[in-house]
Amino acid sequence: MKTPERILATALRLFNEQGTAAISTNHIANELGMSPGNLYYHFRNKEEIIRALFEQQFALWDVLYTLPDDRLPTLADLQRLVRATFAMSWDYRFIYRELIALLRRDEELQRRWVEVRARGFAGFRELVEQFVAAGVLRAPETPQTVQRLAELCWLISEFWLASVEVSGQTVDTAQMDHGVALMLQVLEPFLVSPTP
Repeated sequence: MKTPERILATALRLFNEQGTAAISTNHIANELGMSPGNLYYHFRNKEEIIRALFEQQFALWDVLYTLPDDRLPTLADLQRLVRATFAMSWDYRFIYRELIALLRRDEELQRRWVEVRARGFAGFRELVEQFVAAGVLRAPETPQTVQRLAELCWLISEFWLASVEVSGQTVDTAQMDHGVALMLQVLEPFLVSPTP
């Protein structure tokens, strides 16, 4: 693993465990057994590390939401996407715990999040069209219905884990499964065949 990748992997682990406020670039460098100067050679400050982790997640989203091109998508593909969304939220949980504060502190990050989010909504519409064409989903009646469906799914995926933690519960497999079930419940009226 190259040094920038090691820095990001370590920062992600520490941010997930302790939050961004408690972790400095010195903590990250110390954890890696490197000098702060060596870390600054790759990332000038903690904000650059946080931005790079956001970009890492954005790139993973692009891979995650790509459907097979050699066959029609299935209900199993839809369920896989929903489960993978929650798994990624857990892998980058510091983002969702601190999203509003992180975006308020960094205008560049805020602009990028809004841009990627808009692209995500457009991508959601394309996914719905693909699943409708494959006979997995019924076509929503209006574009506004698709937009509201996208917003509901986005809200659940962005804020479910934070909601669990705020309520004093532990995020575990059961809670992750419950989040998946909530999103599938939102999609249920549009499924051609109900989920088992």
